[in-house]
Amino acid sequence: MSFYKKKQIRFDGTKEFNSKIKNQTDNVISRRFKITIACIVFIAICLLARLFYLQIERQDYYTGKLAQYNSSTFTTDTFRGDIYDRDYKRLVYNKNINTVTYYAVKGIQQEDIDIIINFLIKNVDIDTKSVTLREKKDFLIKKDPEFAKSLIKPSELKNEDQVIYRLQLDRISKDIVDEKLTKYDLKYYMLYFKIMNCQSGSVVLLDDLSIKEASVIAEHSDILKGIKITNNWSREYTYKNTFSSVLGKVTTKKQGLPLSSRDILLAQDYNNDSRVGISGLEAQYESLLSGTSAKYSISYDQEGLPIIQPISSGTKGSNLRLTIDWEIQEVLSKAVEKELKAHTGYAERHNNNIFVVMMDPNNGEVIAMVGKQRLESGEIIDFSAGAYLSAYEIGSTFKGATVYTAFKRDLIQPNTYFIDEPWKIAGTNLKKSYKNMGRINEIDALAQSSNVYMFEIMTRLGEAKYVYNQPLKINEQAFDLLRLDAGELGLGVKTGLDVPYESLGYRGPVTSRLGGNLLDAGIGQYDTYTTVQMAQYISTLANGGKRIQPHFFMEAFQENEDNEKITQLQYKIQVLDDVSQYNIAFERVQKGFREGCVRGLAKPTDGHYKAAGKTGTAEVYDKSVSNRSYIGYAPFDNPQIAVAVMCEAQNKNGSNQRLAKLAFDTYFEKYDVKSK
Repeated sequence: MSFYKKKQIRFDGTKEFNSKIKNQTDNVISRRFKITIACIVFIAICLLARLFYLQIERQDYYTGKLAQYNSSTFTTDTFRGDIYDRDYKRLVYNKNINTVTYYAVKGIQQEDIDIIINFLIKNVDIDTKSVTLREKKDFLIKKDPEFAKSLIKPSELKNEDQVIYRLQLDRISKDIVDEKLTKYDLKYYMLYFKIMNCQSGSVVLLDDLSIKEASVIAEHSDILKGIKITNNWSREYTYKNTFSSVLGKVTTKKQGLPLSSRDILLAQDYNNDSRVGISGLEAQYESLLSGTSAKYSISYDQEGLPIIQPISSGTKGSNLRLTIDWEIQEVLSKAVEKELKAHTGYAERHNNNIFVVMMDPNNGEVIAMVGKQRLESGEIIDFSAGAYLSAYEIGSTFKGATVYTAFKRDLIQPNTYFIDEPWKIAGTNLKKSYKNMGRINEIDALAQSSNVYMFEIMTRLGEAKYVYNQPLKINEQAFDLLRLDAGELGLGVKTGLDVPYESLGYRGPVTSRLGGNLLDAGIGQYDTYTTVQMAQYISTLANGGKRIQPHFFMEAFQENEDNEKITQLQYKIQVLDDVSQYNIAFERVQKGFREGCVRGLAKPTDGHYKAAGKTGTAEVYDKSVSNRSYIGYAPFDNPQIAVAVMCEAQNKNGSNQRLAKLAFDTYFEKYDVKSK
């Protein structure tokens, strides 16, 4: 009998082994499935949270983004600033006009284009004068492609399209265009090309509509896809062409940016069709006159029609107040035209330009600038800009600069006397004054306009010795010294006038630096000068040696809702040169000019205002006519106004002194003589 119980021994067979493996596998699958389900649930929760955030929390943001992606922006010009004279008389302004504007329609069909164009042709008086010959050739190629193709030889058809196109343009003459294009064709294709070239934004199809025309189009806007009546502006000049060459011009929408400055202006956020100043003061002060462009967004509905929404209204440009006194400007303008009309016939055939400039010698303000030009047809036009664009020999008005040079370089002292009698240089004609004056000093020489006295000065400047009927050998550097000294006063240098361009004048060639030419230079019959240079020159003499920059600009301003003027920018006096240390020279020249108005050749220009001045004649063409000039200022002891006059190539006449006298009289009638 045993005291121990035997342990049962268990043997696992194949069945048991397979069952064990199956249980282990089921456990692993169950565990992985649960993990997968948990991950899916977590991801789903994250996606739902993100979807909620995007669609609910950020709905406004993405709605705005969608609108932004489905829209574009464009800008339009706002009103330019107006231009006024010194008394706030308006010279240039903007005229409101009604325009037909086409806003690009997505996928516009030819049928819709035809409806628009034919409606406009029927209901609007369309002017096609602005259509160029080049554009007409394009119209014909579009209208009749078969005819255009017939102009190309079979052997030329293998060329590239651009080459063929250029050949077609070359072979379509004006006569062909006139024969094959009707008035209707010109109107149709003018509008057609504008519409087809506008793939985004907008384009002005027609402008300056009457109220009736605008109303008819507005009433039928439902059938004219993309067409709206908008307000626009055109640049207008109160006094038409008077002074217009100085005021300048502005491009049209069609002309757009000038090629010469297009890249610069585009970088300044202008559009290709922006209107900008291209000449005169409109160009000079473009940055002030141009406003901030209005900005719009354009989006499209389901039919592809544009929806326009304003983003910013833009601001009008600054107004300019000029130094010009329009009352005086008009008086002188009429007088200059009258003088030109009085100079007709063969003897006056060269007298085609007259200029007058009035300037304050103390601050450079241009009070008046008048210029008239007679065309070959006989028509007289405004050419005020000629006062700084055209240069002439100014004759004896230059003699003030000669005497200044003499004192500056110690060639003479006060009351230096010379004998005025004819000079003769070997191989040349006699050189003399208009009469023999005998023994005279510098005051007499200026008052009586002695040529010989100036010859004496030039001979000393050229380090030469004059002997009757012998060659005059000079130091050629004398030409440079004379020009340097004259430039200190304002002659032969740019004045700094605030315009885009001014002429420097012509200088005699280096190869002609002969003794006789130096004598001619000393009496103003060698180099040429503009009328504005003359005005700056007499102003420097008047104020005692300060060469002040002449200017039109006085201030820029805006107007508030109460029409109160708010100054934004004011002009500051610019002194370009100061040679007032040569006070004796200026005192003697001033006295000589005053004596010229008291007892000399400039006496007709004197008045209660006590003028000081100098006349000048410079023989031109065949010496039968002369440029007749005048420079002067008043009052002599307290200068308020300086006057310069240039009458081109006149036969014997006194236009220069009549105009100068009128300028003085008109000015002091308005402003009176101020006490010193």
